[in-house]
Amino acid sequence: MVAQNIQKYIQNQLNRAPVLLRRYTEDKRGKPYVKRKAYTELQELVKSFLDGNTQVRMVAIPGLRGVGKTTILAQLYTELYPQFQERTLFISVDQIINLLNADLYTVLEEYQRLLGVSFEKLNSPIVLFIDEVHFDPKWQAVLKAVFDRSKQVFVFCTGSSALSLQSTPDLARRILFKTLYPLDFSEYLQLKRSYSPDAVFFSSSESEFNDHIQQQLRTALFESDGVIEVHSSLQNLQQATQKRSLSIEEFDIEQYLQYGSMPFTLGVQPELSYSLMNELIDRVIEKDLATVHSLSQETLQKVKNILLMVAASDAVSFTSMAKNLSDISLNTLIDVFDAFEHAEMLLRIYPYGSATKKMRKPSKFTFMSPAIRYTLLSTVDGARAFDQYKGKYLEDVVGLTLHKLFKEQVYYDSAKGGADFIVQSGKKKMVIEVGFGKKGIKQVEETMKKIDARYGLLISEQPMQLFQEKNILSVPLDQFLLLG
Repeated sequence: MVAQNIQKYIQNQLNRAPVLLRRYTEDKRGKPYVKRKAYTELQELVKSFLDGNTQVRMVAIPGLRGVGKTTILAQLYTELYPQFQERTLFISVDQIINLLNADLYTVLEEYQRLLGVSFEKLNSPIVLFIDEVHFDPKWQAVLKAVFDRSKQVFVFCTGSSALSLQSTPDLARRILFKTLYPLDFSEYLQLKRSYSPDAVFFSSSESEFNDHIQQQLRTALFESDGVIEVHSSLQNLQQATQKRSLSIEEFDIEQYLQYGSMPFTLGVQPELSYSLMNELIDRVIEKDLATVHSLSQETLQKVKNILLMVAASDAVSFTSMAKNLSDISLNTLIDVFDAFEHAEMLLRIYPYGSATKKMRKPSKFTFMSPAIRYTLLSTVDGARAFDQYKGKYLEDVVGLTLHKLFKEQVYYDSAKGGADFIVQSGKKKMVIEVGFGKKGIKQVEETMKKIDARYGLLISEQPMQLFQEKNILSVPLDQFLLLG
């Protein structure tokens, strides 16, 4: 009976997947959803494979729940399907496990029977799209076997943020991990624009122009030799960035910081966005954290309160928090925060300094999406949550931007009145302070003196202003947000 159900499932996926996946690839009007920048990167990988380059033939797409992993997988599948049809298969491991009471290995064996040829004997390529692969506890062994059996099989798979953590060393050498992050501000503007009834999508040339501007902004802000070069480069880019900024409406930045970084909230009312975000947070706690650490049910019940404490904090001392909670041990609390990081709820930013200082001083935690922080704080503070913590949401956005560019080379100044971020790129050190309203340069200046930074950046709503004697530049918020 199980075998028959698997056969029916595969046949159904082969025949009806393009129709079943329309809810992920088209809106209610039948218009295709805008494709994100990550789509192009993934598309190039499978095109290279189909052109005969078999070096990369297995790609995992981990990421926080709700960032659009299934959508991007469905878009890739939908483009390939007309050309390959039976040689492309889209499957959901969640359905396989929970509805068919089967597993990934059994489904792939049955698919080979339907093809009439084993993977080893294939003489033309096939492409597998495997959604939520982490639901099968043996997914690593299955994918390793597929990789080793044939160079004619390309695999895309999505899963929880902990996929790379769960991956065995053998599989890690065979699989390319391409994390999908929440929307950056440019993507938010593009997707928001697509929900308008008279939407005109960005042309490919316009998208290429935006990518070019983003790269130039990154070079100017983070690869310059000094603040005068940063200022000169940004001035040269000002005409192009101002043209792009004209598409920013009055409340775009506010809406982006509240919910807009999560694609599933676009086009829905704020009340529904709040409800959907709460559901996402609960599902991450109930489903994803347990895959990283064996946290007890009693501990999981306290996790949301711990997140709420982080949302309202500047930095987190595990020792102090454990004492305040009293009913959770220090080691368990450390495990909880490790799980937060691997589930991509939080990014940990260590204090700048020696290894001893990094361990002794509190770490700063930013949220992977400001929407998570805003949802948590709205539960307690209601309508006041945005204005009261406005700068914190911006820190989340800047923190993620820096994480994508510099990974573990991002720190903060743990001294009282220290700057929000310190970036170390090779031998270059930069200090960054962020905030709304009229911001002074004192925090940047003090931190720069201590660490001998090359220059400092103040990101706020103020116009661009050069403090040449201090080696500090004020960068307008709307210009920085275009960085992506």
